[in-house]
Amino acid sequence: MSTGNPTVFRTLNERAALELLLRHGTLTRAELEFHTGLSKASAAEVLRRLENGRLARKAGTKPGNAGPAAQQWELDGSAAWVAGVDLTARAVEVTVADLSGRVRGDHRAQAPGEGADAVEFLTSAVEAAASSAGIGLEQLDQIVLGVPGIVDAGGERLRQAVQLSGWSHLDDLGDLRERLGAERFRLENDVNLVAIRELAEHEGSSFVLLWIGSGVGAGAVLDGSLWRGVTGRGGEVGSVIVPDPVSVGRVHGPDGGPVGVLLGAQPLAELARAHGLETGSGLAEVVAFLRSRNPDRLEATHRPDGPFGRFLDDFARRVAIAVTAAVGVLDPGRVVLGGPVCIAAGEPLRARVAGLLAPTGLAPVEVSVSRVDGNAVLDGAVRYSLELARERVFQAGTAGRTGDHIP
Repeated sequence: MSTGNPTVFRTLNERAALELLLRHGTLTRAELEFHTGLSKASAAEVLRRLENGRLARKAGTKPGNAGPAAQQWELDGSAAWVAGVDLTARAVEVTVADLSGRVRGDHRAQAPGEGADAVEFLTSAVEAAASSAGIGLEQLDQIVLGVPGIVDAGGERLRQAVQLSGWSHLDDLGDLRERLGAERFRLENDVNLVAIRELAEHEGSSFVLLWIGSGVGAGAVLDGSLWRGVTGRGGEVGSVIVPDPVSVGRVHGPDGGPVGVLLGAQPLAELARAHGLETGSGLAEVVAFLRSRNPDRLEATHRPDGPFGRFLDDFARRVAIAVTAAVGVLDPGRVVLGGPVCIAAGEPLRARVAGLLAPTGLAPVEVSVSRVDGNAVLDGAVRYSLELARERVFQAGTAGRTGDHIP
């Protein structure tokens, strides 16, 4: 009979304890026994080793109904540090968090202008965020950079980034990987990171996220996991050729054209003007236009049969045709409308898209509007960084604490 490897069993027990500490926040030894089935002595040994390895730390006491208060333990956030980065044509935002997920530092900087060197700029930005967290750049265990472009499935190469054309040295990020550390640096498409952030709202489910903002993209999540595709082009819906399903303010002829052209800020502004509504053509102006027309008000232009209602009808037709293929092929059960444009249009857009999809021969699908606030790309980058860092730390346990002596 095989007796097994004591080191393997020890690491498995440590991983179970770390995952429970992450999920519950704090645990007593008795609670660890209850959740894992470990004996009193084994649970105490696991906690001792995690504390000595600086993976867990004491976190006060928990009063009991009788007897002395029980000691509690929590995950030691300083066991690892991560950074999430959101790079756009105009700026970079960086957030640094510890292993527990607590935000410890951040940095935001405007792009210095045409031809800016991305490698120098990004390295300085990440270093500044790390400094604001009280650590050095070399202490970061994982860095995820979100970009509006096509990233290969391995997260190592940026294959296309039209929206970042103002930056130099973005055609080859090898220098950046070298500066930040290839083993801890990963690229990810920005909309995929939004999908990862959205997954926190729909944990373990399947959905397709349609994101409309400065560009148009999609992210597919199947059974709780992001689907990037074989080459990393999964979700690049903006280049899919479709007809324009509206007659007013038509963009495409009978031969069709890219979805991204139908749903960009300028074509949506032109569609609004075709319905007699005035708005500027920039993204901020279109978003403000949609937000200002609160559907709960009773002015004539807000009625379903008014100009704004008819504009939303056409807008919804374009959105519906953008997600139809994904719904038909993937049967995700849910479509999430995200990005500043969809969020600004809100419930009236959602209801119209749901109504258009319901009578088709497609599998039933629930349509919702994203409730994620703030910079979802940055939040997704931090979450993905944490996922990667926790997997490494939890898998290694105290055996991976090479700089420490764990008695």
